[in-house]
Amino acid sequence: MKNNLTIKKPKISNIEFEHPLIGKAFDGYKILHLSDLHNKEFGVNQTILLKTTRDLQPDIILVTGDIIDRRNVHVDKAMNFFYEAVNIAPIYFSSGNHEYRFGRYDELKQRLIDEGVNVLNNEYTQIYKSEEFFTLIGVNDLDFFQSPLDFENTIKSLSQQTQGFKILMSHKPHKVEIYKESNVDLVLSGHAHGGQIRLPFIGGLFAPG
Repeated sequence: MKNNLTIKKPKISNIEFEHPLIGKAFDGYKILHLSDLHNKEFGVNQTILLKTTRDLQPDIILVTGDIIDRRNVHVDKAMNFFYEAVNIAPIYFSSGNHEYRFGRYDELKQRLIDEGVNVLNNEYTQIYKSEEFFTLIGVNDLDFFQSPLDFENTIKSLSQQTQGFKILMSHKPHKVEIYKESNVDLVLSGHAHGGQIRLPFIGGLFAPG
């Protein structure tokens, strides 16, 4: 697929979400969720994507993996967004299957950390506003685990250690039954690209899993 660097723009979906466990301090709180950039460029050095990010004025940016493409890896190109975006809002990252398969994830992870990105490798953190908070859980992609059971147990264990409203960052959406059983409240995923086989006017017909 060829990219038109002057015309190609990211698609934005706006979703309003309410939940009784979300504190009043978070009314109007804006999360920007990005996934599966796969080394795609929106403008030279991501200028269009960065402008879009600034215009949206997010409180936090969550990235759920596959920022590189294992078949044509350009780590420098993948990093272009993060160099500037860390100055817009705090960024939290969890890995995707392409990070696993290209074989140098530790190198990429360290570069993200060096730029100020918070990498959640099977970890959780609490995001505070005033004295209220929500819990953010980030797990590595399923491919990093020895078995699906290890993946499931890791998510359940992290969820059991946390309180309040829980957001899970996990790359693959089709493991939704595992996520449901872990008692998290909101899941942010990528991977399926909105349906990898699509028809005009109909949309996605088929995606991995």
